[in-house]
Amino acid sequence: MPITSSSETFSSFVNGWLIRHRYFIEQLTCASTNRITLEEQRSLVTQFLSHCLQYYQEKSSAVSVAGDNVFTFFCPPWFSSYARLILWVGDFKPSLVFKLTDSSVDDLTRHQRDRISSLRSETRRRERDVTRDFALVQQSVADPPVMLAARRVGARGMVDGEGSDLEEAMEVLKSGMARAMNRADELRCSTVGRVVEILTPAQAVKMLRTIGELHLRLRELVSLEREHE
Repeated sequence: MPITSSSETFSSFVNGWLIRHRYFIEQLTCASTNRITLEEQRSLVTQFLSHCLQYYQEKSSAVSVAGDNVFTFFCPPWFSSYARLILWVGDFKPSLVFKLTDSSVDDLTRHQRDRISSLRSETRRRERDVTRDFALVQQSVADPPVMLAARRVGARGMVDGEGSDLEEAMEVLKSGMARAMNRADELRCSTVGRVVEILTPAQAVKMLRTIGELHLRLRELVSLEREHE
């Protein structure tokens, strides 16, 4: 029986997740154009956030056992080639949430705008922290001891000690990249959740619909690309 990699397993999960995602987009669209009760709005927002959280929980589990396949999650095949060009540590940049909020919600109060502005500044600072740490992890692979071992292994094959040194360095790299992605995903989730806390249920429905539609469009481009291959 062939062994299925964690990235392949997660890609399969994404296919089923997207079916549910389309259903939620339909529900959010109906809720944003038709009058529903406040309780129904809150329930829909809670369900959609749980749906999105499931995606990142499954992804975190897959990354934790990915091994050599961890690099796949930084250029994931379940995103279109265009989406992969704009990825930040394997997914959307958290500060994108603020642009989508501005474009979808036109009735923010002054108090809400002030709170969102403060959160935007905090999020950008945390993005810089993650970017810096991720760059340090990538830089570690180019450190002289690692590169020297790699050149020796490539030039004349492994000698005692050098192969294990290189393998150890690669394990450190993979572990560091997985940690960076988990931190980035945590920031993505917390940013959406904290913006929702600032918005009214009706505003949150509009914002989440916009975020959900963007994710869906970027994913659906994959099917179009494959049709033209």
